[in-house]
Amino acid sequence: MIEEKIANNESCASDVYNEHLCFLVCDGFYETDKDAFKAMVQEAQYRCQICGRTAQSEKNLCDPVAL
Repeated sequence: MIEEKIANNESCASDVYNEHLCFLVCDGFYETDKDAFKAMVQEAQYRCQICGRTAQSEKNLCDPVAL
């Protein structure tokens, strides 16, 4: 059950959840638009406290914390 939450945080109440990395990765975004995905994760400034993914912008994570 924990793996499902990590893979896709369906409990996220954000209006822009479809911009979060957990959603995008499960949707295959990293394969369909590799350049855009790389731009989101390179020089990461934030880490999600739920899934552990890192991103350049906090808007791409469900529960971001500054690195």
